[in-house]
Amino acid sequence: MVRGVLIILFMVAIVAMMVTRKMPTVLALFVLTVGICLIGGVPAIAVDAEGKAIGFLQVVIQEGAVSLSDAIMVAIFAGWLGMIMEKTRISETMIKKGAELGGDKTLIVTIVLFAVSSLLFTTVNGLGTVIMVGTIVIPILVSVGVDKVTAAAVMLFAYTVGNNVNLASVNIYASMLGAEFGQIQLVGAICAAGVFVSAIIFFVIRQRKVGRKYAFSAPAGGSEEFVYSLKGVPGALAMVTPLIPLILVIGFKFPLISAFMVAIVWSVVFTSYKAGWKRTMNMLTKTLFDGFSATAPSATLMIVIGMLLKAIAQPPVKAALDPLIRMITPSNAVAFVLFFIILAPLTLYRGPLNLMGLGSGIAALMISLNILPLPAFSGAFLSVQNAMESVCDPTNTHDVWVCSFVGEEVTSVTKKLLPWVWPVTAIGVIASAILWL
Repeated sequence: MVRGVLIILFMVAIVAMMVTRKMPTVLALFVLTVGICLIGGVPAIAVDAEGKAIGFLQVVIQEGAVSLSDAIMVAIFAGWLGMIMEKTRISETMIKKGAELGGDKTLIVTIVLFAVSSLLFTTVNGLGTVIMVGTIVIPILVSVGVDKVTAAAVMLFAYTVGNNVNLASVNIYASMLGAEFGQIQLVGAICAAGVFVSAIIFFVIRQRKVGRKYAFSAPAGGSEEFVYSLKGVPGALAMVTPLIPLILVIGFKFPLISAFMVAIVWSVVFTSYKAGWKRTMNMLTKTLFDGFSATAPSATLMIVIGMLLKAIAQPPVKAALDPLIRMITPSNAVAFVLFFIILAPLTLYRGPLNLMGLGSGIAALMISLNILPLPAFSGAFLSVQNAMESVCDPTNTHDVWVCSFVGEEVTSVTKKLLPWVWPVTAIGVIASAILWL
């Protein structure tokens, strides 16, 4: 029990370091991993009676670093496709075509660009993509009179909607939680629909309350030396690219990496026929490297989270924490629903319900107790993560960039959007309880 209390106190100290920005998340989680092993009494290098490695340097660090390698590889190929869509101007063309449909009607333009951006984020991901989409979407919104908070909300809501059904993200969470891909995908789809509806209501009310504003000016994005022109039938087919992986995986049960590779070929075929062989090969090579770079932050985080999950799973650590986690783990449907809905804000600032923070370890412990079914806990953690955290966490790099770009303070935007995603979290948690409890 004493070791368990010390581990919990150490977790709290690490959270404080992250919240106060005295230590970046990746390093903080690595320190947490090593600290948990040392406090829990896991030997550095050792073998059991059967000769199997049990030391934390062998199991936690070495094996944990590659435990989420499948998810990392999927993310890399998704990042490559995202970079191709950026370089060939597929994303930009989709956004501008959407703006043309709305004309100069503020609310219509807002909703159309929100829908188009949501579609893009089902395929592409990462801060680089958010910046690319944001530098196009936000100036267009501002030009038709959308206020700063609403412009930021369009990007944050769209990122959340897309991320909930983004195949790479779904695969990451499924690997992390040990749940079936289809179960995670179902919860993600429920949360995506909830966030989409909540966002539309927010835009309508905000438009009536604020009206048109023209006080903000955003810089325009740059352009490539060779300009890809998406016109006619090839251009229309190129803009179908974000749907290709979804269709192949959901409709034809393609493996994820294969689905993204088909989408890459599709995008190149319909955008590079005028670019020439050499330019196309150079573009593919550069976007591959850029895709690796764009994926590096999330891949690094997944490496450390893999270590943290291994650390939590070590027998001495589980024995120390089990009595404490058992005390707080809900044991029936009503307690389950109330626990996750009321405590949902604990996902913010990489807190104990954040799967990209301390939540990965807490989730692993709760699931290991076998008090309630694994899919239920997976669905609840995912509902909290992909509704509240994606929109409102001030420690998210995409939140920080979007708010900085429009000139709003990130915590101010968080407070305005929090009431609109909390009900969605509740819907996801209740749906998980109905489906699996």
